[in-house]
Amino acid sequence: MKSSLPLRAAVLVICVLTLAGLTQGQGTAADYERARTLRKKFEGAVTNVAGRVTWIERTNRFWYRRSNRGENEFLQFDVDTMAKTRLFDHERLATSLSTAAGESYKALDLPFSTFTFVNNGGSLQFTIGEALWRCDLNSYACTRVERRPGAFQGAGGRPPDPWRNSPDGSLEAYVKNFNVFVRSKDKKDDFALSFDGSENNYYDLNTIVWSPDGKMIAAYRVRPGYHRKIQYIQSSPTDQLQPKYSTVEYAKPGDTLDIEQPVLFTLNNRQQIVVDNSLFPNAYEISNPVWRKDSRAFTFEYNQRGHQVFRVVEVNAATGKARSLITEESKTFFCYSGKRYRFDVNDGREIVWMSERDGWNHLYLIDPETGVVKNQITKGNWVVRGVEKVDEQKRQIWFRASGMYPGKDPYFTYYYRINFDGTGLAPLTEADGNQHRRVFI
Repeated sequence: MKSSLPLRAAVLVICVLTLAGLTQGQGTAADYERARTLRKKFEGAVTNVAGRVTWIERTNRFWYRRSNRGENEFLQFDVDTMAKTRLFDHERLATSLSTAAGESYKALDLPFSTFTFVNNGGSLQFTIGEALWRCDLNSYACTRVERRPGAFQGAGGRPPDPWRNSPDGSLEAYVKNFNVFVRSKDKKDDFALSFDGSENNYYDLNTIVWSPDGKMIAAYRVRPGYHRKIQYIQSSPTDQLQPKYSTVEYAKPGDTLDIEQPVLFTLNNRQQIVVDNSLFPNAYEISNPVWRKDSRAFTFEYNQRGHQVFRVVEVNAATGKARSLITEESKTFFCYSGKRYRFDVNDGREIVWMSERDGWNHLYLIDPETGVVKNQITKGNWVVRGVEKVDEQKRQIWFRASGMYPGKDPYFTYYYRINFDGTGLAPLTEADGNQHRRVFI
């Protein structure tokens, strides 16, 4: 029998060389530090780069953050006057915030990149690390805002209400024993609207929506599917020595999903209408009901399991009958996560809709009475990236798009304005030979 020593030695040498290569490939602490600061280094080299615009509510103005060789300022643009100004006094805010936080902040290097308006636009609210701050735009006094532990904020910053109040505030809709009940505010009058709810087929409180005239209620009855739990172990949490165990719901192909059944209730005769689901079978998800302003109907969006069929469904309030306003069908899939956009014009008499039905992501004006396209708003071998604003009075759309300029980077985004009928396309940014773009604002 021959000795295996030479073979073992060769294997040992290969292992040592492999480990050495792996060690070298991992890099040093200096390599990681250099990579971490790379973004900061190049940010200081770019000039006059405007960030994404954000419209200021109930105004014709928007704000954006502009970067110029490592310095950043917040600007606002007035569409009516075409005037560009600073959004606030950067020097005063930096001085006040530095005093309040015990840090040293510069006017053109404020410690936040975005914020929200609060107090009817009179204050800015933003986060620095884990802290929430608010600065008054009149006195420029900055204060730290205390957050309630575990507090949940619903839409508009309001805490969620466990009762669903009628528009005039006289009645409350709620769920009891898996059914929908209504009672007066003084709790003297209490009656049931449904009797078919059960533990395995219950009414979901979070889907109850009153009609604007207060005469009807839409809600979903839910038959729960299989809620599969995926297990996670965080081996090295930052706040403790011991590992952490957690789970998250994640359905796998073939798992039974929740079945949400829309139901319409009329209060005057306490009638219950279960909406026929032939237009939305085998749902992956349907959105919560949204009433028309005149209470004639409510709508929801249906995403079929497999993501090859997507519909906007309207339910007539008088009859409870459902009809499809828009249907998207694809042999591949409908991209509902990043490219879906819908704007109901004049309480749903027209719909601005985003679609890839011609092979490019564009905007269409839909007639919901017939479901046909009135006209394609944008068209061409380029893509719409998103809609910033729809002006119903002027019948204009402000949107972002890419790929319109031949020879330019097709992923670079420009801003445009266009009329509902597809005319009047006007760029709000221009190509520039020395830089990637010159922003007109």
